[in-house]
Amino acid sequence: MRARLRSATTTVIAIGVVAIAILLAAWINRQAQHTAEQVSRAIAVRESAERFLGHLRDAETGQRGYLLTGLTSYLSPFTEGRGEAAPALAALEGLVGDDPAQRERIAALRAQMQLKLDELDATVSLMRDGRQAEALALIRRGQGIGAMDALRDLVEQMQAAENVRLVSLNRNEERRRLLASIGIVVALAGLAFAAWQQLRLRQRRSASLAESNAELERVVGERTRELENERLRIEALLRDVNHRVGNNLAMVSALLSVQSRQSREPAVRAALQQAQSRIQAIAAGQRRLRLDLDTDEIEARPYMEDLLAEIGKAAEGRPIEIALAMDEIRLPGRDAVSFVVIVNELVTNAIKHAFADGRPGRIVIRFEEVAGDDGPALALTVEDDGVGMPVELEAKGLGQTVIASLLRSMRATMTSCPLAPDSERPGTRVTLVFPR
Repeated sequence: MRARLRSATTTVIAIGVVAIAILLAAWINRQAQHTAEQVSRAIAVRESAERFLGHLRDAETGQRGYLLTGLTSYLSPFTEGRGEAAPALAALEGLVGDDPAQRERIAALRAQMQLKLDELDATVSLMRDGRQAEALALIRRGQGIGAMDALRDLVEQMQAAENVRLVSLNRNEERRRLLASIGIVVALAGLAFAAWQQLRLRQRRSASLAESNAELERVVGERTRELENERLRIEALLRDVNHRVGNNLAMVSALLSVQSRQSREPAVRAALQQAQSRIQAIAAGQRRLRLDLDTDEIEARPYMEDLLAEIGKAAEGRPIEIALAMDEIRLPGRDAVSFVVIVNELVTNAIKHAFADGRPGRIVIRFEEVAGDDGPALALTVEDDGVGMPVELEAKGLGQTVIASLLRSMRATMTSCPLAPDSERPGTRVTLVFPR
């Protein structure tokens, strides 16, 4: 909670510093624009005052040239300068604006300009009338010279005032630049402080998160080890249970064996021996059951290899080869014993009926993944190259009844056909398809 408050405070400070910097920059920019306008106006006033005085000088120069030479060509600068003086003064008055001191000087300029223009007009008029001596005498009185000197003084005063204004504006601009620099430094310092605070908070959070992760990993590791130990314990218990069940079934098989030896009826003895064989196969499969608790499945190949080894022991002394051909397939744990019973029945039937005369032969058991009508499926095929299965045996007998019952519970289908129909020993192929 405290870290969040610090983070929020730092963020607010950073935003405030940025906002102040933006406002300061806007104010400085506006002041800079105003200063630029004032500087431009001051320069324009100086230049306009100089142009105004220049027009009067041109008029005076034309007047003097005309009076001295009598040439009318000097009247052109006189006329032009005299005509431009008043508009130039009006433009100058517009530039000074509301400055009271400059406006007083404008009024004085207008009065002195009028005196000078009157003197110029009078002398030129006398000269045009051929009264040159009177015109020169009027000049010698000094009225025009005094007016021109006053005009020069007033223009110099105006320009000096504008120079003072420019100096003041430059000083103000320097102060604003200094203020802007200080503001930028302060803003950068504030942002640096905020960034440093954020970095510290992030480092603290990272350290806290790393510590929490380490603690979590430790707890998870301990829990994982506990679960693994529990899984191993359960697997050991399950193996022990399977082994005990297998041993109990083996005991039942032994009892059936004793009972069959004591029986004098061949039919009873055969039935007991068949039951013993089935129970013995189930017992062997139960003892070798290695269930994967994570997937509830078993590896089919080693399981079937052990089963066929048990069946092969029962067929010792007979020239029959039993082969297993299968992919790496995993069987559902709930159906493992059912597969044992089915394979045991099919292989036992093949040994019993396909090679009844003691001839050599071969039995092949195949497991493979196939595409069924409703999706992935598992195909179990048992093939033999014996004499073939009699028709009357295909649907009769306890073994066939057991297989049919298991197939119904597993939603599987079974088909049988000769392996080589036109051969002397057509053999038999039994195919069972189990949906996944």
